[in-house]
Amino acid sequence: MSSSQNSITPEKALERLQRLCAQREKCTYDLIQKLTQWGVVQNDINKIITSLKHDGFVDDQRFARLYVREKSKFNKWGPIKIRTMLSAKKISKEIIDAALSELSDEKTSENLFDLLKKKKKQIKAKNSYDLRNKLIRFGVSRGFPLDDVFEAVNRLINSGD
Repeated sequence: MSSSQNSITPEKALERLQRLCAQREKCTYDLIQKLTQWGVVQNDINKIITSLKHDGFVDDQRFARLYVREKSKFNKWGPIKIRTMLSAKKISKEIIDAALSELSDEKTSENLFDLLKKKKKQIKAKNSYDLRNKLIRFGVSRGFPLDDVFEAVNRLINSGD
């Protein structure tokens, strides 16, 4: 089967992406991946992306701000994991920094503490050293800075919760 049979017209691709972007926020990288998957040639990809940006269907700044809020609030991810995931979507460092600056340190600390508190109830640890290590690993795996994790774990263990 030739690639021309798998590809769709640029007009059809633009129409599909407009519908997709109207339903859910997308970033430029996701749209380029879709277009490539659909077999659209690079020249047409550039034109389609430019058109989508011009018409306000895609905006990486808007996407990054929403992504940061969603992942922080609902998934309880820390700033390191959020930054990594946005970088994987080819969002610029400046846009990521601006979006992450909207996260409040208090809310991030609160998320981390609540997450560790919930996780502590599920952990089967041999002793307090084992518990501390498991909580630290968990906090770091969720994308929180190591210093913040140490502080939250110490607060949690010392509070007796």
